[in-house]
Parts: sequence; structure tokens; C-alpha cells
Amino acid sequence: MSAVEQDQAVRRGKRFIVNLLWNWVGVGATLIAGLLISPYLIAKLGAEAYGIWVLSFALVENYAFFDLGFRSATVKYVAHYWATGEPVRVNEVLNTVVSYAALVATVLYAATLMGSAYLDRFFKISPAYAHSFRTLVLLVSMSWCLGFVFQNFAASLEAVQRFDLSNKAGVITIVYRVTGTAILLYLGRGLVEIGILTISSQILGYILYFLLFRHIFPQLHLSPRFASLAVFKKMGNFGIHTFLVSIANMILTQSPPLLIGHFLPAAFAGYFAAPNRLLQYSGEAVGRVGVITNANTAELQARGDNRHLPHLAVFTNRYCVTLFMPVAIALWVFGDAIFRLWVPSIAAYSAPLLRILLVGYMIGVIGQFSSWMLLQGMGRHQAYARSMIAEAVLCLGFLLWVIPRHGITGAAIVISVLMTINRGLVTPWLVSREVGFSFGGFVFSTYFWPVVSGIPAALVAVLLKSFWLTGRNWMQIGASVAIIGLVYFAVAVFLCVPPDHRMLMRSWVAQKLRLSAA
Repeated sequence: MSAVEQDQAVRRGKRFIVNLLWNWVGVGATLIAGLLISPYLIAKLGAEAYGIWVLSFALVENYAFFDLGFRSATVKYVAHYWATGEPVRVNEVLNTVVSYAALVATVLYAATLMGSAYLDRFFKISPAYAHSFRTLVLLVSMSWCLGFVFQNFAASLEAVQRFDLSNKAGVITIVYRVTGTAILLYLGRGLVEIGILTISSQILGYILYFLLFRHIFPQLHLSPRFASLAVFKKMGNFGIHTFLVSIANMILTQSPPLLIGHFLPAAFAGYFAAPNRLLQYSGEAVGRVGVITNANTAELQARGDNRHLPHLAVFTNRYCVTLFMPVAIALWVFGDAIFRLWVPSIAAYSAPLLRILLVGYMIGVIGQFSSWMLLQGMGRHQAYARSMIAEAVLCLGFLLWVIPRHGITGAAIVISVLMTINRGLVTPWLVSREVGFSFGGFVFSTYFWPVVSGIPAALVAVLLKSFWLTGRNWMQIGASVAIIGLVYFAVAVFLCVPPDHRMLMRSWVAQKLRLSAA
């Protein structure tokens, strides 16, 4: 490798780390907000009202069907034309996708207005909440439709790898939403008022994404005359497979609470959502590695540099597992105690689901999320899309049979098993086939050393809970998580991180310390 190539590799590595750190800032804000506001929502609103809150968002998220993969195509082509220095092409892409999104959003909201009066008939909603449910669905639909248009600018910030800007906007909106929600709950306001506050915070975020992207891309011009049918077809051809993945994910994430709300009282949708939310909050930091992988892959391909793709595939997945492993250990050992402290009113229903879902989430989502992002960035995600559709169809069929007979526990088992088989085994096989190394070696390099590093930490966690820090209060939970993390990373930094990566991390930290001292 020449000196120029080495310098480019170092700069890419540093940029990857900086973007990851900014993503973690955003994730930290989301995590803190979720952990603080969710139990307060449940306590103030009650189990049924919280279940209705979950159902409203789950119902509207099905509108993602109409995305048709255009968001992923936006990331792909904005990243490509940004890397090749073609601002006219960037304008064509954005105007095409914004025009399409505006048209679809208008039609969708009109349809929602006409059909909202009949929504509560499908779910087991008590008459006292029927009006609030309909109003909340209209509010959430309005926000989703606006987001369908303006999230393309958030996608563009991701494409040009300005995660610092996108996360600053995210933190501002989270602080506004959490503060306002807490005040409204304290004043005794209900679902509709909190819904209005939530929607207004999301709209604030949309405005910020637009202004920030326009700041770094002053050549932006929005007008339907810049939209192109040829660009629409090109983006559609790329996005159709991402669209299939989005449909599959929509079925996998939204059908469980909707079917639970259909077969069981609405409160059970909230019981099922709580452990899922906890896993999503905990794993979001790791998922941001995959988002950066997508943009990095698209950039490398635009520059014709495919040599680094195998390296990217191996280490992004391994680091995702490495980062999440101490969290997984803490949730496995102390999950019941966390639920008793976090949401005591629903802990008896929700806590038993956590371990079931954690297995599939660790193997299928955390361990292979970067694989999906890499396939998407390469434009080689067709087979992955088909496998996700198969998982979604099987999941839907099993849930229709399981929920009436085995309730939310049966639903959790179905979801976890299918997630492990498809995303935990089929996906790495697809990546190994595309990148050109053995399936067994890829799986081994992803999971083996993070798991080995976790054995001492798991033993320490069990001893802590058995003898000293049993999880009676948040201080004990916090101390246990800190000790688990220290023990784990003391081993993992040597077993999971190769010497050249450790050297890169040390040099980056040393540089930041010197700048801080100066």
C-alpha cells in the first residue's frame, strides 16, 4: 500500500470513529429519554392508554409500505454523487425523491382522514378511549407524512457522513420532546395533548435536517422541474429490494403489537412493547455502526475501491457484538430487577419476555446489522430481501396461530427463533458469498472472540447478583453494569481488537487530549 493509500485509510478510520462517537451522543440522548419517559408514561396514562399509544404508532408505521426503498436509494446516490463531485446530480436525486414523497404523503393523509372513524372497530378499545385513539392516529399520520418528505434530508446528511449535524438536530428534538412530555404528564394531560407535543418535536427535527443539509450544500434547489423520470426509475430499480426489506421489517415489527391488540386486551400490546423498547434503546448505539457502514460502502464503491470491503464486513460485525455483549450480559442477569425498578406495574408480564427476545436480537440484529448495511451499500441485497420476506410471512403465519393459544410469550418465541435462523445464519452466508470468504470463518470472526471475552464478565455478573449487588435499587444496578463493562472490555480490547486498530484508537485519543490541553 502506497503512502497516499495509507493516509486515506487512516483518514477513513478516523472519520469512522468520529461519526460513531457522534452517533453515540445521539443514541445516549435517545436511551436516557426512553428510559426516563416510558415508565412515567405508563404510570401517568395507565396500561390501556399506554397500549393505545403503542398501537397508534404501530398502525401508522405501516405507511412505510409506500417508501418503496427510496430512502435507501437517496443515501446510495447522494453518497455516490457527493463522492464524485456532481452537485447537479445530487439536486436531481433530491428533487425526484421529494416530489414523489410529497405526492404519496398527500394521498395517504387524505385516506387516513376518511378511514379514521372506523379504526377502533378492529381493536379492543374501550369507548372511553375511542375518540382519543382516532385523534392520536390522525396526529401521528400527519407527522409521518411530513417526515416522509423531510427525512430525505436526514438521509442526505447520513450519505455525506455528517452524523455530527444529524445527531445535533436529534438531541435538540429529544430534549424538547422529553421536557414537554414530562411537563404535560405532570399537569395531568392525556393522550391527545402528549401526541401534539410529540408531533411538534418531530416537525422541529424535520426543519433542522433541512436547514443543516442546505448549510453544507448551498447548491440545493428545490423545484419539481429538477425532478427526473429517469432518476426515479434508477432509484426505483435500486430501492425495490430495500422496499421488500422494509415491508418485511414492517411486518416483523408492527404485526406483533397489532395482532396482540386484536386478540388480547390493548394493555398486552404495551406489555409486549416494553422489552422490545428496552432492547432497541440498548442496541441503538451498535446499530449506528451499521448506518455508517452503509455510507462507507457506497463511497468506496463510487471511488472504485472494493479491496477494503472484506475487512469492513468482518470488523464492523465483530465490533457490534463486542460493544453490545456487556449490555446483553447485564440484561440477561439483571433484567428482572431492571423491570421491577423501571416499570413495576407491568414487570410481571414484560420481564419474562426479555431473555427470549434477547437471544434472537443479539444473534440476528446486533451480530449482522452491518452485514445488511454492507449488502445494501454494495447494491447486492436482492437475496437478503427475499430471505426477509420469507421470515416475515412465516412470522405472520405463526403469530396468527400462536397468540390466541400462547399469548405474548408464544409471540416472543416465534420472533426470536425466526430472527436467529434468518438474520443470524442466512445473512452471513449471503455476505460471505458476495465478499468472497468462507461462511464458517465469517461467523467465527464475528462471534467467537466477543463471546469468549464475555465469559469472565458473565461469571462476575452472576456472583454480583447472588452475593453483593442484587439489584434492589438503581445504584446497585448501575454499579453492577459498570463492573461488568470494566471486566468485559479489559479482556475484549486484547481479544477482539487487532493491534493496528488499538494503535489507531490510541493515536486518535492522544490527539484529542493534546488538543484539549492546548
